[in-house]
Amino acid sequence: MIRDDLKAGRLSPNQEAAYRDLGRKVERVTRDMDAAADIDAATALWRQGAAIIKAYLAEHFPAPTRH
Repeated sequence: MIRDDLKAGRLSPNQEAAYRDLGRKVERVTRDMDAAADIDAATALWRQGAAIIKAYLAEHFPAPTRH
């Protein structure tokens, strides 16, 4: 996992910063999901969050050991 690589110091400083930024974005989407008016809105936010994660990992970690 990328988290394991982070803890072991195997990420570059840019990758560390990108991973921490991703974490902040995921926290924001999670808060929005919790505050959603209904299940449909929460599901749409979940899908949006999943797409953000996939795109972010593909951009900043194109060849991670595993993710």
